[in-house]
Parts: sequence; structure tokens; C-alpha cells
Amino acid sequence: MSPGLHSAQFFLLAAVVFLALGSLLSALGARVFASRLSRWEPRARHRFLVLLAVLPILTALALMLSASLPSLLSLVVPRLDHCATHDDGHAHLCFIHLPRSGIHLAWVLGLVFVVSHVSLRAALGALDVVRAVRVLGALARTGEPRHELGVTVIETSRPVCLTAGLLRPRVFLSRGLLDSLGEEERAIVLAHERAHARRRDALVASLVRALGVFHLPPVARWLVRELEIAAEQACDEDAASAVGDRIAVASAILRVERATRHVVAGRLAPVAVAFGQCAVERRVESLLAEPAPSRSLRGVALCLVAALVGVLGTSAGLHHLTESLLSVVAH
Repeated sequence: MSPGLHSAQFFLLAAVVFLALGSLLSALGARVFASRLSRWEPRARHRFLVLLAVLPILTALALMLSASLPSLLSLVVPRLDHCATHDDGHAHLCFIHLPRSGIHLAWVLGLVFVVSHVSLRAALGALDVVRAVRVLGALARTGEPRHELGVTVIETSRPVCLTAGLLRPRVFLSRGLLDSLGEEERAIVLAHERAHARRRDALVASLVRALGVFHLPPVARWLVRELEIAAEQACDEDAASAVGDRIAVASAILRVERATRHVVAGRLAPVAVAFGQCAVERRVESLLAEPAPSRSLRGVALCLVAALVGVLGTSAGLHHLTESLLSVVAH
């Protein structure tokens, strides 16, 4: 096997280890903040959950950049090259001095399994999205655009109310549900669904589900569930602001939930969010209570920036530690 492939093995193994570390950090964050998040206002909670979802990727990118920084700098300033101080058996995480041997066969098989597993889950998720987009296209073609309402009306008596689409989300209402709603209830439903379209909640939820492959399964399920609830509550708050009556929004949620209880998004689920089919009890309780105070995530952002600076500041030590651990694996 060529030295280039040996080097790729070491870099890939380091990336997988860093991803696993990020996954553990995300699980720790979920455990620490799970009980506190319910007291946050929905928009801040939604942003924080998205941050937790991308934390494994961010962690792996930061650590890989830090561990590779000495080698990157040696490409520009050759005198910074420290690889000559190692013996020939040392694993080089380097772009100049490529390793003469790769990692142990057991680790190679493990990497093949991990990459295949992640690729398969990603492919299945992408296939579900493609199927959903096709169903959505057929639904849009058969619906009647109502530009004055900003919705597409589906000619069916079944109660349907959802926002679907990733890049260009659209609101879909069935004729049966539209005719059964009063003027105020219709305004509430439309305000809620327009908020989903404006926030692109279906796209965010789809991305978070895709990122679930980098999380422990219980954490991935928790993230998807809590993100969906936070998005619904944020749109409930927008609807309450639009009509000026939180009690009316709670009543509309219960009304639509009863009507759509046995109607599911089905194949549209990967690209759609429905009005009355998610955590109805929690949403109603939130609307009946006083609105939670707004919360800034500036402190969280500053902590992440400080952590990134700290990681980059210890790049030499992290580079040496990573190479030492890879040397153990190689032999």
C-alpha cells in the first residue's frame, strides 16, 4: 500500500476519534441542559439544540485543524518541521513525511464499518427526502394556489394543515379544514404556518435528523423531538403576537389536533411540519403560562470561541499527542 493511503488511514482514524469525542460532549451537554431548556423561550432553545446537533462536527473540525496545524505551517516554513525528531516507527500526521506503514488491520476493518454505516444511514435518509420531494411536487400540482391567503388549497375533505418544502417551503391546507375554521382560527393557523415557512423549520429539522448519525442514538432522538417542539412553540408565539390572544392560539391548537388526530404526514414527513400533531399538551401549557423571558446565546458563543482559541493554542501538544496515540494503534 502506498504511503499516501497509509497517511489517509491515520487522518481518517483521527477524524473518527474526534467525532466520537464531539458526540460525547454533545451527550454531556444534553444531560446538563435537558432540565433547564424547558424554562428557555422557544427561539433560544431551538438555536441551542441546533448548536448541540452540530457540536460533533464542530469539535472534529476544530481538533483536526489544531492537530494538523504544525504540519500545515511546516509546508510554509520548513524549519518548523519537527518530524525529523521522531524515529522511523512514529506515526506522522503530516503532509510532508508520509508514514511507511498503516494502522492495524482490525482498525482498518473498524473504519470501514463506521464509514459504511454512516454512508448507508445518510443514503437512506437522502432517499426518504427524495421520495418526499416527489410526493410534495405531486401535491403542489394538484393543489390550488390561494395567493390572497399565501397557501395552496388541497381539494379534499380530510383535514390537512402543514408546511412542506426545504428550500422553498409552502403552506398546504385542505378544503375541508379551511372551510371548518372560523375567521380567527384561520388567521392563527396561517400565522403559525407562515412562521414555519419563514424560519425554514422543515429544512433545519431535516439537517438535524441527518446529523443524528454522529450522535448516540438516545441523544439523536432527543434532539429531533425537542427541536420539533421548540419550533412549534416558537411559531405558536408568533401566532399569538399576530392575533394578540394566547388563549385563542391554545384553543386553535386543540381544535386542529382533534380534527387531524388520525391524519399523518406520511411520506411527506422528512420535508414537512404539521400544525396539530406535535406535543400539543406542552404547547398549550406554554401558551397558558407567562411568556418566558428572551435569552441571548452570546455567552455560549463566547465560550465556543474561547474553546476554539484554546484548542488552536495547544496545537503543538495536540499534534504530538495524536501522533503518539496513532503510533500505538499502528503497532
